[in-house]
Amino acid sequence: MKKYIGWWIWLVPGWIAAQGRPVGINLTGVVDWSTELVFTNAFLQSREWIPHDTIEWGAAWDSGVSVPLNKNGYPLEIPYRDGIHPPQLIRALMNWGPDYAYPSGKYRLVVAGSGQVRLWGAAEGRFTCPVDTLVPVRASAGGVVLEIERSQASDPIRDIRFIYPKYVQEYKEKLFTDEFLRFVSDFETIRFMDWANTNGTKVSQWSERTPEGYCTQAKNSGVAWEHVIALCNRTHKNAWINVPHLADDAYMRELATLFRDRLDPGLKIYLEYSNEVWNGIFAQNTYATNAAQALAYTGEPWEKAWKYTVRRSADMFHIFETVFGASSSRLVKVIPCFAVNDWLTDQMLMYMQDPLYNPWKVKADAIAIAPYFAHDVANQIGERKEEDTISTAEILARTRASMAAAYASMDAQKAVADKYGVKMLAYEGGAHIVATWAHVNNEQLTKKLIEANRSPEFQAIYCAYSDYWYDHTKGDLFCFFSSHVTPTQWGSWGLKEYMDQTNAPKYQALQNCVFSKNTTQTLARERTSAPVFVFPNPAADGTFVVRHAMHAPQVHLYNADGQALPAHFVVLNTTEIQVHTAAKGLIWGILEDKTTVQGFQVVCH
Repeated sequence: MKKYIGWWIWLVPGWIAAQGRPVGINLTGVVDWSTELVFTNAFLQSREWIPHDTIEWGAAWDSGVSVPLNKNGYPLEIPYRDGIHPPQLIRALMNWGPDYAYPSGKYRLVVAGSGQVRLWGAAEGRFTCPVDTLVPVRASAGGVVLEIERSQASDPIRDIRFIYPKYVQEYKEKLFTDEFLRFVSDFETIRFMDWANTNGTKVSQWSERTPEGYCTQAKNSGVAWEHVIALCNRTHKNAWINVPHLADDAYMRELATLFRDRLDPGLKIYLEYSNEVWNGIFAQNTYATNAAQALAYTGEPWEKAWKYTVRRSADMFHIFETVFGASSSRLVKVIPCFAVNDWLTDQMLMYMQDPLYNPWKVKADAIAIAPYFAHDVANQIGERKEEDTISTAEILARTRASMAAAYASMDAQKAVADKYGVKMLAYEGGAHIVATWAHVNNEQLTKKLIEANRSPEFQAIYCAYSDYWYDHTKGDLFCFFSSHVTPTQWGSWGLKEYMDQTNAPKYQALQNCVFSKNTTQTLARERTSAPVFVFPNPAADGTFVVRHAMHAPQVHLYNADGQALPAHFVVLNTTEIQVHTAAKGLIWGILEDKTTVQGFQVVCH
């Protein structure tokens, strides 16, 4: 919220909309080796606990013993004794990526409970807990290892925080790093496929999701949905979510309810069933084929997977519509399609019209494709054994030549989308210059591919690619893949390699050819002299009345960090609205109608 002397101007989430080139970003997964530093508390990005024997030398790095944990992921007691194995300690790894990706300096180590922890690697020391101290970290020494060496069962170690130097005084107010928020700011939608560890996830029930208060968010079950919502609310970005392929109906209802109640009501939710269920390399493809078989769907195995994708997408759409209301404009219902096969897209949209696969008669709003280019460039070099002789210029020439096929796929898919009256989106996209199969471990080839991806010429390539999508094909939202990723033999997927990189050509292309064309329109409105009264204030039980002189205003509540707060509203009469919220502390409120916006504050105990 911003207040200026004279006129008061309120910048309301959801009023800032990109014009011209709607663009989204796929965030890379939250893991300890990532170059994307998401949280001010580095421990939230740590690897899950690794158990090991208490002996110093000769023990296996990971004993494989299952150490009992509480609901937030902390051990009940250390050393842990199961009567079979030697006593167990546990360790977690932080910042295990390249040293240039995270800062050196004095970190704040905060640990509650009674016991002892040890740091080694890029930080050193043993600390009796509870502890709150500053610890020097030398990034050049590698990552940081935190070990719990002793934790009392009566007062176990908990609430571990390892705060980046910049945030040692403000980590309680800032969940996300400023650098991460700045990167996200230019996009209008965030796709959370990798945050949810969608590919191959084993999560099927709501109880198996990662809790909001879990000690690390780098779990196999993905980042807590509450953190997904917090990021979207904090940055005022739409959420593109991938619902696990194993998720049961109860999971979907709980997820829909959580997003309905906690996501800023001005933001949209893009709904996608899993990720690339048509792709045989993923476990969700096999699952879908078998599930279709159980439903007596006919056809080849791949056809069954397509049909089940439509069926489960329809189930998901129906559940979310039931929770949100069938007419809700907040939902964007997406059918994921295979970019190079427009015939398949036509088939899937036909299936959506068949009650066998769509008994709810729900309607899709969009198809989504991944129109990557340069799929064959890397393997072709390997097959021809050109890795020692080929130049960066030649790799780039072949890359540019490959774009025609991607353009043809865009146009063909758009024709199908238009036929059925739906939008065409890109759930992923960009350069696909990566070797596979027999060529993936060819070190010389990998080196050449990385050099090509780092070439300044990629700015022009990505600009031409974006121009074609938006101006020629007339595609809608395009979610580029991916945010910050270290290049390896598995690909150079990142728009940037690390967070403070300034010379990343792919990201520069978006700045110059996408972001710059999105003139943001801020619908700021003047605060009128008509007063707004709030009573009682303070509100002892979170219930208060807002009295106003506006025409049928809507009410929005936010905490001090700008995050939307869930609340229940009852219109008492034409001038009074009763509000109830479970939130505590100082709350910002906004009333807005078509011509006016007014703000207020209330304290809830």
